Amino acid sequence: MATVGDVVVGVGLLSVTPGAAERTRHVEVSGTCEVGRIKPAEVGAGDLVLMGPTGWPASGAPQTFAATLRQCAAAAVVVDTDDDNLSAEFVSACVSHGVPIYMLPRARSFRDVEMVVAPRAMVDDAIDESGPVASILASLGAFHRASGISGAVVLDGAVLTVPSATVDTDLLRKSTALPPALLHAIPGTAAALHISLPRSGAALVLSNPRRRPLESTRVRKLANDADADAYLLRVNRTMRRPLEGSLVRELIEARIPSSAMDPWVGSFGYGTGDRVHSVAVIIGPHSDTSAARVVDALHDLGACAGLATVAAAHDSVAYALIKTGTEKDSTPPTGRDFEAHLQMFADVFVARHAELAVGGSSYVIRSSDDLTRGLINARQMAERNSRADDQSSATIALPVPLAATLLAGDSERSAALRSSLLDPVLAYDKEKDTSYVSTLVTFFALDCHSGATANELGIHINTLRYRLSRIEKLTGRGLQSMVDRTDYYLALCVGETSRGRGDRSRRTAP
Repeated sequence: MATVGDVVVGVGLLSVTPGAAERTRHVEVSGTCEVGRIKPAEVGAGDLVLMGPTGWPASGAPQTFAATLRQCAAAAVVVDTDDDNLSAEFVSACVSHGVPIYMLPRARSFRDVEMVVAPRAMVDDAIDESGPVASILASLGAFHRASGISGAVVLDGAVLTVPSATVDTDLLRKSTALPPALLHAIPGTAAALHISLPRSGAALVLSNPRRRPLESTRVRKLANDADADAYLLRVNRTMRRPLEGSLVRELIEARIPSSAMDPWVGSFGYGTGDRVHSVAVIIGPHSDTSAARVVDALHDLGACAGLATVAAAHDSVAYALIKTGTEKDSTPPTGRDFEAHLQMFADVFVARHAELAVGGSSYVIRSSDDLTRGLINARQMAERNSRADDQSSATIALPVPLAATLLAGDSERSAALRSSLLDPVLAYDKEKDTSYVSTLVTFFALDCHSGATANELGIHINTLRYRLSRIEKLTGRGLQSMVDRTDYYLALCVGETSRGRGDRSRRTAP
């Protein structure tokens, strides 16, 4: 259950009564209520009391109202930033009775508060057995049983079909390339049919290789029902967008301690022992799609896999946290073949848009710090994949500090540094056909972050540790102390020009 502090962090509420606010930060919030729709005496224990335009007339005298809230054990009062009805008398009454008051930021609404208090139901809409995805699957199944014709609803990042059907991505591409058929002019025996669903922006594809008769009434009903459900799917995620954006931003920027983030993350349904797959999609400057559309596609991926998903964009990268099960699950839940859905995401969305690079990372949650690391690792994998697609930028550049530039002017000292730290490793690379110098460059270019370096090189982290230990044995210098790291870094920068980049072309070796 979320606490008052969780809601404050999640929505960015501004405290009007610091003393009372600090005393109640750890109070659990049981729900929200809006005065005007209910009487003050009907406020429940632990409720956040929302004061909208109709609330002030119904609240009565400030002292009586504040006393009633205290008697009901209300958690706090939330008012709009631009609400002129908030008076000094009202604030004073709440302070005297120990009832905290918070103000909404300008970009927030009472709906955002409601979603922080109870986001689990919002997030689980996609996996509800009676939700939009289940409804679309039911409609496709009923249509197939009645007509013998297979149908698929093509969303941005996923494809929904009846469970027994296999998805032919080539056929889907060819079918969606056809001009959309008009619902009032359905052809009688078409082998394939593409119908645009106007409200949701999705597409309905019918595969009819045996050219069975297409009953226009039944096709129209399927199209209208699928369009309505796909539209509902988009509406549900639109309401969650501000909250998910805040969570992803705070996880990426890591400004809030994990002790404060953990309850907030937990309110989204992510807890200790859950398996999560983080996805990052880098959107290039000349891409033909937008960050918002990539986020929608990631939501499609999670929803159609039947998995709880949080997705948002931050600094030209779209991120998703997709809960794939728990550490106690030996196999994925029935019907949730996530890898197949992930491949479909690549086939139906990534492949048809320019300058998109995808990376992923799977892990088990112990704290919110794991989500932060997972998102960062996914982004680094996406960056690596982006460089792999662009041969002109296949390696990471090592920034050269001023000290290295000055040292390069002293040939005697730079040669001594090179001979002690680079030459032994270069000789080993030449003799064993390895790439240890390249490994060292990548390690320093990524700020000595072992996980990021292993991801960048496409090797297991234990392989990286083995390589670094071999380098330490070859040079007699460690890679743990700042003094030794500084010498290594300077040697690499000074020796970059003279040694060239020949070792980087060698094969990967442990």
